[in-house]
Amino acid sequence: MAADAAELERRVMAAVKASAARGDPPLLQAAEAARCAREAAASGSASCGLALAEALVANLCFAHNTGSMWKLLDQAMSSRLVHPLHTLALLTPRVVPNRRQQPEAYRLYLELLGRYAVAPVYPERMERKSMLAKSIDDAMQLANRYGCQHLDFGHAVILFVLSLVEMLIDCILDDCGLLNISTHEHGNIYTKNMDFGGKGPHDRGDEHREHLRRKNILMSIEVVEKATANKIAQVFLRLVYLNTPENFNYLLRKLQLIGALESKNVLPAYNLLDSLTMNIQNVISTRYQLDRSRLLGVLLSTQPCSSSVFSIFGAGKGSCWVPFDMFMENAMDGRHLHAISSVEFLTELSKTLQVLNRATWQETFQALWISGLRLVQRGPEALEGPFPHLYSRLCMLLAIIPLSVATIVKEEVDKLDGGMVSAIKEELVSSLQILVQFSGLLSPPPATVHFANTAARKAAIVLSNLKSGNENLYGYSKDSSAIKAVGNMLHLIVEACIARNLIDTSAYFWPGYVVPLEASSQAQESPWSSLTEGSPLVELKDALMVTPASSVAELEKLYSFAVSGSEEEKLAASKVLCGASLLRGWNIQEHVVQIVLKLLSSFLPLDSGSDGRYVQHMPMLHALISGISSVDAVHILSMYGLVPEVAAMLMPLCEIFGSLPPSDHRSCNFEKASVYSVFSSAFLSLLRLWKFHRPPIENALSRHGVFVRSIASKAGIY
Repeated sequence: MAADAAELERRVMAAVKASAARGDPPLLQAAEAARCAREAAASGSASCGLALAEALVANLCFAHNTGSMWKLLDQAMSSRLVHPLHTLALLTPRVVPNRRQQPEAYRLYLELLGRYAVAPVYPERMERKSMLAKSIDDAMQLANRYGCQHLDFGHAVILFVLSLVEMLIDCILDDCGLLNISTHEHGNIYTKNMDFGGKGPHDRGDEHREHLRRKNILMSIEVVEKATANKIAQVFLRLVYLNTPENFNYLLRKLQLIGALESKNVLPAYNLLDSLTMNIQNVISTRYQLDRSRLLGVLLSTQPCSSSVFSIFGAGKGSCWVPFDMFMENAMDGRHLHAISSVEFLTELSKTLQVLNRATWQETFQALWISGLRLVQRGPEALEGPFPHLYSRLCMLLAIIPLSVATIVKEEVDKLDGGMVSAIKEELVSSLQILVQFSGLLSPPPATVHFANTAARKAAIVLSNLKSGNENLYGYSKDSSAIKAVGNMLHLIVEACIARNLIDTSAYFWPGYVVPLEASSQAQESPWSSLTEGSPLVELKDALMVTPASSVAELEKLYSFAVSGSEEEKLAASKVLCGASLLRGWNIQEHVVQIVLKLLSSFLPLDSGSDGRYVQHMPMLHALISGISSVDAVHILSMYGLVPEVAAMLMPLCEIFGSLPPSDHRSCNFEKASVYSVFSSAFLSLLRLWKFHRPPIENALSRHGVFVRSIASKAGIY
C-alpha cells in the first residue's frame, strides 16, 4: 500500500508539472492530477477523491510547498475533485505542528480553513460517507481523542468541527504562552499528538517571518470566530453540548483562558474575542435560528422541542417537525432532480431531528407519517405540466418513508440488545396506531380508493378465515371472494410496512382496523395470480399493466419473461414493468425501478458494429424508455437517486439511434417502435432530466412529431 501511494504521488506530481509547463491554469492542473488518481483507482479499491487528496497533501507538505501547489489544492477543493473536509483533515496534523517553521504554509492553511471548514456539508452516497468518515478519523484520530468506538459520517463531521475549534484555540493560547494550563485527558492526547511547540529552534532573526507569525495569531482568531459564528457549526456544537457536555465544558475552560489575551497586547482582536465568546454563549442559550441553509444535505430547524410540545403536533402545530414537510415539498419541486436517494436524505434528517428535538422514536416516526400524509393531501390536481402528480407523492409516503424507517430500525437493532430491539418495534407500532386520530389526513384521494379498499379487504379475509376455522389464514376461498372492506391511507401504510418486514400481520387485529362489508358481487382474482399459475403473459398483458404487482416473486416471474422469453413476451414484460407496478407498486417499488434499469443497462455498452442488435430490440427499448419518461416516473426515479444512472444510459442510446437512418421518418408514428421513435423518446427524456421544470416537450409534438424531427434536423442528426 505504501509503495502504491508513493507511486501515485510521483505520477500526480509528474502530471501537475507537465500541465504547468504547458501554461495550464490551476484548475486544469487539478483536473490532470484527478485523471491520474482515477486511473489508479480503477485498478484498486481506493476512492479517486480520497487518493488524490492524500497525494496532493503529501507533496505539498513540504516537498513542493509552493504558492502554485496551494492554488491547485484550492481549485481541487472548490471544484470537489477532493472532499474539503477530508483534505483539511489531512493538512491539519502536517501543517499545524510546523506552523512556526512554515508560517507561510500555516497562513495559507488558515485561509483554506476559513473558506471550507464552515462550508455546507454536501450530500454523499452511503458507501462514500463511510469511506470519508474513516479517512477523516484516521487523519485526525477523532475516535481516539473523544473516546468513541465507532464514528459514522455525521459523528465524524461534528467532531471534526469541534476538533478544529479546539485546535485553533490551542494554537492561539500556545503562541501566546498560555497552553500549559490544560489538564483535560483528551486535551493532553491532542497536545501530544499535535506537538504545538513545533520542531527545531525558532528563527527569531527573520523579521519577516516573525511578523508573519504574529499576523497568523490574529488570523487564527478571525477563523475561529468565523467558524463559531456559522449557523451550521453552531448546530454541531449544540449537539456536542447536549450529548457530550464534558467535551463542551473543556472548550469553555479554554475560552476562559483566551480572555487573558486582552493583556497580551492583542488589542486589534478585542472585538473578535468578544464575538467568539458570544458565539459560544449562543450555542448554549439557542438564541439563534437557522436560515434556509443545508445541514448534512437537508433543511432543518435547530430549535428543540419536548414531548409536551409534540403532544399538540396532531393539530399541525409542531414547528420542530416542519423540516420534514419542507424536505418532502422540496423533493416534489420540479426544478430539482436529486442525484442522491431521498431515502438517504430522509434517514439522515430523521436521525438529526430526533436528537435535536430530544424526541422518542415513536414521536419521530409519527411526525414522518403525518408529514407524508399531508404531502399527499395537498397534491396538485393539474393533469399536465412540470409538477409531479399524485403517484410521486404516494411514492414518498408509501415507499421512501418506510424504507427510511427500515434503515433507522436496522441501525438501532444493530446497536441494541434483544429487549431494546422489541422496544423500537413497539414505538413504530404505536406511531402507526395513533394515526387513527387523524381521520382527515387518512381519507384516500379518489385515485387511491380502490387500492386502500384492497388493502383493507386483505385484512378482512384473514379475520374471516380465522373466524371460520380455515387453517390457511392468508388464502382466498369461495367464501372470501365476496368479502369487501372500507380502507383508508392507514391500510396502505400498514401494508407498506409489512412488505418491508417492519411489522407483522398482527396489525390486522388492531381494534377498528377492519370494517368489512358483505358484497353481492364477487371480487375479481388478481391477474398476477394467474401469471404465477402459468397463464400466458401476452393474454394477461393489459390487465397486468393496470394492476401493480404485490410481491417480489411476481416481479421475478415477469423478469424471466423479459430476459428469456419470446420477442412478444419481452415486449409485453417491458410494458408491464413500466405500468402500474412502477407508478403504484409502492410495496415493491424499489425492486421495480432496479429491474427496469437492469433491463435498460443490458443493452450497454454500445459496441461498434452492433447496430443490428439495437434495431432488433427496438420494441423493447421503446417500451422501457417511454415507460420511464412520464412526469411521475421521472420524479420517482429521482427520489430513488437514479437520475445519473438513467442519463448515463440514455445518452449512448441517443447517439446510436441518432446515427441510424430511419426507414421512412415521414410515416413514422411516435407511439410505435422505430429508429425515429426510440431516438425521440430517449432525446425527450434527456431534455426532461435537463430542464425538468419546463412544460412537457411532448405537448409541442404534432401527430407525426414535427417538433422533435426539426430539432434533430438542426442538430444534424437526420
